Amino acid sequence: MARLLGFFLALGCAAAAAAPNEIKVFTDELARYREHTLETHASKADTGPWRVMPEYSYGIWHDWEFSLQVPFAFGSGPTVSEGYRVELQYIAPHDEERGLYWGINMELARVARRDEPELWSVEVIPIVGWRGGRWHLAANPGFERSVSGVDRSTTATPAAKVAYRAWGRNDFGIEYYRDAAESHTLYVAWDGKIGKSDINVGLGRGSGSGADAWVVKAIYEFAF
Repeated sequence: MARLLGFFLALGCAAAAAAPNEIKVFTDELARYREHTLETHASKADTGPWRVMPEYSYGIWHDWEFSLQVPFAFGSGPTVSEGYRVELQYIAPHDEERGLYWGINMELARVARRDEPELWSVEVIPIVGWRGGRWHLAANPGFERSVSGVDRSTTATPAAKVAYRAWGRNDFGIEYYRDAAESHTLYVAWDGKIGKSDINVGLGRGSGSGADAWVVKAIYEFAF
């Protein structure tokens, strides 16, 4: 059956049949000051469980957003909580229609994935993007480090996308993710709107050691 998205710089899947909870290229999208948003992330690799992650975000100040994520895995057995994540994101003031923008996302996570050791990790994700005409490019040259457990190494987790606005609010493009030195996933993606809500859908093809062959993903955001 169908699966999902990707392109540009790099991320992927850390282990076979282990689609990430969050498969997203960060752009200048941000909950405005005192605005609440709720996103639902869903992904499924060719094997392994469905992963679903609600994400609540709040604009704590002008150009600053706080988020709480609670990931779950759904398989043949009982539903399993996979820890939680908190994020703080800043986007510098900029022209939202054209030109360059930048920002940063910082994450602290308690990772408790099924059949994997529990650990704490931190991730720092610079955000750089550009809009020109119908084109939108974004890159996240991020890195992640475990702060518990035996392995305390730092891993580059770059990600990027290039998208073209075909008509209305319908953007089609490619996203690229890398999670390990030899693990990459490339997605074909669609970004659009249903009412006031943003939606992202993609089908990804993995390559390299430990990558999932196919991944399908979707992100649906409610603004209220």
